[in-house]
Amino acid sequence: MNLTPLRYRLEWLLLQGVISWVRQGDLPAAYARARRLARLGQRLLSREWAWANANLAMIYGENLTAEQRERLAALAFENIFCSHMESIRVHEITFRDANVERLLAARALGRGVIVVGVHVGSWEPGLKRLGSHVAPTAILYRHANNPLSEKRFMELRAGYGVEWISRQNTREIVRAMQERKVMGFMTDINTREGGITAPYLGVPAQCPPGPARLAMKFNTPLVPIIATRSGPGQAVFRVGEPIEPLRGDASDQRITALTTEINHAFTAWVHEYAEQYNWLHARWRARPDGSLWRPEDAARANPSPAHPSSRVLELLQTTP
Repeated sequence: MNLTPLRYRLEWLLLQGVISWVRQGDLPAAYARARRLARLGQRLLSREWAWANANLAMIYGENLTAEQRERLAALAFENIFCSHMESIRVHEITFRDANVERLLAARALGRGVIVVGVHVGSWEPGLKRLGSHVAPTAILYRHANNPLSEKRFMELRAGYGVEWISRQNTREIVRAMQERKVMGFMTDINTREGGITAPYLGVPAQCPPGPARLAMKFNTPLVPIIATRSGPGQAVFRVGEPIEPLRGDASDQRITALTTEINHAFTAWVHEYAEQYNWLHARWRARPDGSLWRPEDAARANPSPAHPSSRVLELLQTTP
């Protein structure tokens, strides 16, 4: 007996219930509920909790105490649950812009724009904000396995003012690039198959080669962006310096060099807003030799750990 349709239906009903619950009350109350769920998530999502602590141990090493590391992992859990809540109440998030003229200048070149982002802060409302600044915009996303959930997610995203393209749909990606659209990619994804090795936060990672490869093929500038949460229902849309693609053939060496430059564009931001980064993701699990790390492998893998920002250290001292 095929139980898949029943499972899809049950998942959809749970999703509907969560959406209805998150939409209740005012926004501060919704944040409070998200944080309560995050504390429950720490106990139920043991694998994600293990990866959050392992990733932080790898990146910061002895520059964080065990107590500071666990507190930062707990804040990262809160951030994820708040980010998902914001994706449901996205129209209530207000923005302040930082250096948005860089994005507009890149768009004015007339060669299209590849916008690259990572999972920091209010990233889903940030995609809506991107669409409000530049058009036409297309966002690459991961198609949900459950078709019922996929339909509901896309209903929630219908008001963003952007086109959504599944990251497996190569034909539509090329079509959008040929039309010189603004293309949005999330780049901090553990790329187990077809990835290219480049350092991310100082540690070799398997990275998606698509942004660099497309930028070189279409001679399109890359623009890094993030959206950091500054308060309940408030965020800052931050735009980094545009990156021009390297000239010449799109060899593996050139794609690696450009991917390294893309990754480096986010280093300072991730360290400055480390409590808003998705440390729960097994970002470094796939290794260049094809093996897979466990959390305990990652935790002891970095001989040159980074230093947390003074802002994060102060936050860890003042937050219970």
